[in-house]
Parts: sequence; structure tokens; C-alpha cells
Amino acid sequence: MPWLYPAMADQVNVYENRKLVKSVVFKIGVPYYVVNGQMPGVKIDVAPFIHNDRTFVPVRFLGNALGVTDDRITWDTGTQTATLKGAKATLNMTIGKSEVVSNGAAKAIDVAPMLVDPGRTMLPARYVAEGLGYEVDWDEATQTVICWPAGEQKPDVSAAVDYLTRMVQPVQGKTVNGYVIPANTGLYVSTTGYKYSDSIVFSIQLNNGNLQQQYADAESILMQALDADTTAKAIDYAKQVEYAIKNISRDNPIYCPTTTFTAPNGMAVRVGGGGGDSVQFDLWKTN
Repeated sequence: MPWLYPAMADQVNVYENRKLVKSVVFKIGVPYYVVNGQMPGVKIDVAPFIHNDRTFVPVRFLGNALGVTDDRITWDTGTQTATLKGAKATLNMTIGKSEVVSNGAAKAIDVAPMLVDPGRTMLPARYVAEGLGYEVDWDEATQTVICWPAGEQKPDVSAAVDYLTRMVQPVQGKTVNGYVIPANTGLYVSTTGYKYSDSIVFSIQLNNGNLQQQYADAESILMQALDADTTAKAIDYAKQVEYAIKNISRDNPIYCPTTTFTAPNGMAVRVGGGGGDSVQFDLWKTN
């Protein structure tokens, strides 16, 4: 079973108060997707891409997002056929074969499923989502695929699109403890001593390079683990700490203590003076 790996914990959260998913958003080139507007998004190991004018997405992750759990997704090695058992239909798709079989009825499609590294089955989002009872829309301007239940009004996914747009890394540098660090950043990033895989410590160096770019780089790191609102609060407070460091004096005492901001997903970031002329961020999981 080359592409069926255990789902990350946050990939299981496909229902809201036991109601079917109301929206799923994928963006070309971005290895995350957003379900029901919940951010941060779910990380995937193969970003959606365009092939022969069709948007391809990983079948398993799309299935998970639309309510098909891993125990209802199977892979036949002999025939190279993937099966997704959804609430409305059972879909069968075979590598290299330009058709989707829904509840036993074959439907011709204009592209064939494919395998890409690391062994992921890719299929145009429209054929999977429609087969599972969803409508699909493509937004050329934002390069996003939007899915929602058939028969319902198209939801407002502007916040999700904005989040995914901000997740685009124009130039990716090294990876530190699972976090992608922007190339040529002016940030100081601690590279050793991490006990947990979801933590990272980095600092904005107030006397080192372009501060605006450092804040943008800090935001790009935080957005990999936090929602947009928590990230914005952390960045805003960091600027208050910067002001305090630059303007504090005996005659002008400024109280700006180290402060922790906790996101809905249990991730937290502590922001405060890092010693000298720096603002430090400590990011970790609280549970």
C-alpha cells in the first residue's frame, strides 16, 4: 500500500459539530489545505499541481478532507487501484486508466490517475470531489480549488485563500526542527537543543538588516503552526517589545513583559526581549 500512511491528528478533524465538511480549499504549489476555514491548515507532503490543464491533488488527503477516513480508503497493489468509500458513493480509480468507477458505474475522464514521489496517487480534484457529492470550483486568479457540498451555496473562503497565499514561500531555505526557514533571513534561529519536534526558537535582530523583512520572515515561520489571528497578535506584540527596547530609559520606563499567545490548535508562542537588541519567539505545543 504505497501511499496510505497514518493520517496526522489534525487530518481527522473533518467534521464540525458532527456536520459534514462545509468547505475545503487547496492552492497550487502550497503543501497545506484548509477545512471549514480552520487555520493553520493541514500539512500534506505533495502540493497540488497542474498537469494537462487539470489540477491534481493527493487522493488520500482530498478523501480525508471530504470525510473519508483512512480505514475507508484501500489500495490494491495488483491492479494499482485505489478505493474510497464515501457517504454518498464508493469510488475506484486505477493508475494510468482514464476513468472513475462510482458505485460500479464507469465514467470516462480526460486524464488518468498518476503516482508521484513519495508514492502518492494524484487525481484531478473535480472527479474525486464530485464523485463524493461535492461541487468544485477553480479560481484562476488565486490558483485555488474550492470544494463544498452539492446543492449548497458556495461558501466564503476568502480567509482560507488569504492564509494559503501567505503560506507561499518565494525562496525556501533550510529546515530547522520541521520548520522551513526563509532563505537569507536576518533572523537568528536556534538550530540545536530541541526536545520536541514541534518547537522552535528564533529572534528578530534589531540591529541586523531589514527589520520589515525580518518581521515577514518571522510571520512565515509562525504561520506554519499558528492561525492567522494568533500570528498577527504575536507579531504586533513583538513590535511593542521592539519599541520598548529602543525607547526605554530611567526617565521613560516601559513595561513590556514576556507574553504567551495560544492558538486554538494548542500551539503557543512566547514573545519577549531576547537579550540585547533582539525580540525572541519561542514556539511550542502546549498539549
